[in-house]
Parts: sequence; C-alpha cells; structure tokens
Amino acid sequence: MFRTQLNSKIGNLLNYLSTRIPNLNMTKALKLLYLIDETSYMRTGVPVTWLDYKVWEMGPVAEELYNELRNDQSFFQNGAAINLEQFIETKKADKKGQIQITIHPRNKYELGEFSEYEKELIDNVIDRFGTYTSKQLIALLHEEDTLWHKYVADNNLKLNFQVYGKKSNHTIDFAQLIKDDPFLQLSAQSAYESMQMQEELNDLQ
Repeated sequence: MFRTQLNSKIGNLLNYLSTRIPNLNMTKALKLLYLIDETSYMRTGVPVTWLDYKVWEMGPVAEELYNELRNDQSFFQNGAAINLEQFIETKKADKKGQIQITIHPRNKYELGEFSEYEKELIDNVIDRFGTYTSKQLIALLHEEDTLWHKYVADNNLKLNFQVYGKKSNHTIDFAQLIKDDPFLQLSAQSAYESMQMQEELNDLQ
C-alpha cells in the first residue's frame, strides 16, 4: 500500500536494518519490518511502512517484498517498476538444498524521512529483537495472543496450509489492535486519508 510514496523509506529502513544487523537474512528482515509496523500502529494508529502483510504459515509476510527479495520481482505501479536495488543488495547461497538470502546495505542509509519517534521505535525493536533468530521471531509471532494466531484460528488456516501450501490470501488488519481506542482510530483514519490523498495527487502528475 502506498509503495510509490514510501519506496525510499522502505529501502532506507532495510538498509539501516542490514547495517545494524550484519548478514541479515530475508526472513528475519521481514519479521522485523512487521514488528516495527505493528508496534507503531499499536501506539499511534499509524504504521511506518504501510506494507500489507499476508498471513502465511511462517507468520506475517510482506508479500511484495518477499517476491522482490527472493524472486527479483519488481513492484509495478502505473506501468513503472519500483524496487529497492538502489538501497540494498541481496546475496543468495545454497545451503543443504535451500536458498538462503541475506540483505546487505548499498551505500549509506538516509533517515531523513523518519520522524524522531520512528527512529527511536526502530532502534528499540532492533535492540529488543535484533539478536533473535528467524525461528525465534516466527515463534514469537505465532504466540496465542498475536494477530497472526487469531487469523489462523478464525479462518482454520492450519488446514489451508496443510492442503494448499504455506501461503494464504488473508491480510493482517492492524485496526484490530486499536478497536477499543477511539482516539487511535481517529489518528489511523486521518493518516490513511492523508496518504490516500497524496497517492491521488501523485497519479495526476
């Protein structure tokens, strides 16, 4: 969502994460992005990246980033390719028959698009979860009180994963995190409308 507006912000965030966490693997990076967005939304009603997260067997996944990082698929909007190649580079290695993908910074990150609050939040997530392995992050996001667990339980997705594979078309709705907070709901609505208006203006250019 709003990838055209936020491509450089997402790119610089991945650059920063891979600078702070050397040899950052793709799965861990995607989980950290989710934790950053979920934490921000829970506190303010506004995510940092506005990425859409699908409910997959291994936890929430930003599908468009997964496809780009794993399969070199650019995101297209209005016929133009949008990707992260100016911000990060990926390295792929075959380990015991499985492709392992690591993310590395390309040039110096720029954090000018981030508010001081966002930078502090990102650093807090890195400090808290940066030493976790991918498996530990997956286990964390599978815990019973998480949004992922709720979606899986409510939609019987364990059977879906067993029969149809590791993916689903269900998308995490962060609004559930603030369903009892009218103030944060207003903040979320205002932020969304602002982003949507900017997207419409960009389309007119």
